[in-house]
Parts: sequence; structure tokens; C-alpha cells
Amino acid sequence: MNLVELNSILIDYLRKNVPNPHGTGNWIYVDYPRLDATFPRISLTQTGGELRPVAIGEKIVSNNKYGKLASILFDIDIWVKINDRAIFDKVTYVGTKLRDFLASKVIEALEKGKETLKSNYGILDIEILGTYSQPLDEENQLHRKTISIRVSFIWERS
Repeated sequence: MNLVELNSILIDYLRKNVPNPHGTGNWIYVDYPRLDATFPRISLTQTGGELRPVAIGEKIVSNNKYGKLASILFDIDIWVKINDRAIFDKVTYVGTKLRDFLASKVIEALEKGKETLKSNYGILDIEILGTYSQPLDEENQLHRKTISIRVSFIWERS
């Protein structure tokens, strides 16, 4: 697996498992949203990472290949306009309540999906490192919450 594949896996997984406030269409992307985009929106951005030897000689026993343990850091940002509203299970969420609801659904999806992501894609672990509410962007009327995660998998050598 490489970074492009990992990004696609995470985006597709979140699109399938986090309720869409728009009903249909894509709303989760790999980059920060343009200001003329529709909101709410979720962005996934790689913020860092490292490769470490798996063991002496870097041999991966299960498939007899060589690789390193990759630990890749991401920020998942939930962006909501100040007056955005959505209804889920007959409850109306607006502004920061909508942002926090969507953030909780992202965390829930990642926690519940660990076994699926491991068996389908070889992702060893997804750790939630923290959540942070950003100050209101007054100029653009945007609320934002950041969820920092670490994704671990074997980066195979060719």
C-alpha cells in the first residue's frame, strides 16, 4: 500500500460510513475545501508520518515480502457554515452541534471499522490522537473541528 491508495481507502470508507448531510453526492475529500464549495464538508489531510523497520532484515513473515512499518498522521477536518443544518433521526443539528455530531460519527466509524479495514486493506491500526475545535472563521462563517489520527500499515518494498 502507498499514500495514494491509503487516501482513497480512507475517503471511500468515510463516505460509506458517515451520514451525508446532503443526502447524496460526495462531500468528503482529500484536500481543504474551496470557499465556494458546498458545506458541510470533511477533508482528510496527511500531516506527517514515519517508516520504521519491521524487524531485522525488514522481512514480513506472513507474505514473505520486505517492508517497513508505516505510521502516517492525518487530520480529518469537519467544516460547517454557521447556519448549516441537517436532520438525522428526526433531530435537527445546526452550526457547532452539526459539526460535533459529524465529528462523533467520524470517530465512531473509525473505531467500529478497524477489523474491516484490517481484513480488507491490511491497515494494522487507526488511533484517534485527539480532537480540537478551531476558532470560528468569522470572515467565512465557518466552524471547524479537527480529528488527528495515526494509521499504521506495512509499506511493502517492490
